[in-house]
Amino acid sequence: MTFKESVKKDIHRVFLNVDEHADLSDVQYNGKDYHIPVVIDRDGARERGRLSNDNNGGQKIQGIYISDMVVYISFDDLGIVPRKDTRITIDGDEYSVVKSAVDAGIITLDLEEYDE
Repeated sequence: MTFKESVKKDIHRVFLNVDEHADLSDVQYNGKDYHIPVVIDRDGARERGRLSNDNNGGQKIQGIYISDMVVYISFDDLGIVPRKDTRITIDGDEYSVVKSAVDAGIITLDLEEYDE
């Protein structure tokens, strides 16, 4: 077994293991529904607590905040890498994809959500 094969095998056995680290989540992306293991890291991309800007000259909107999180999903489970500026829904909450990457079979998504 090659190193890459070993890493791919360990994705679900270790990192995305729902008994250890991941949670089964309902994910909707690109018109498809998935019930897959997901690791959500809110500490890695802490809620910045910054006020959002509206589209009228960058004025602040009182009471609206942007929260960030990083999500890890197996490429084999999703089958597609979500693109920047698209929307993804995880467990009923809709997020904007700020950044996406895939490495060693793991998709890393930087997500942003507006919250009151």
